[in-house]
Amino acid sequence: RSRKIDILVMGTVARTGIFGYLMGNTAENIMHELDCALLAIKPGGFVSPVKAY
Repeated sequence: RSRKIDILVMGTVARTGIFGYLMGNTAENIMHELDCALLAIKPGGFVSPVKAY
């Protein structure tokens, strides 16, 4: 907050299953603490388990 950041860019790792549940989602946790925009970049080749309808 003292650095007056406009946007934070960070990479994400797609964790699923029990490991993802236990470890949590770092980007999501950080997002709740930020006073700036967050751009989360997924790894190359990432395929969402959610189907688009």
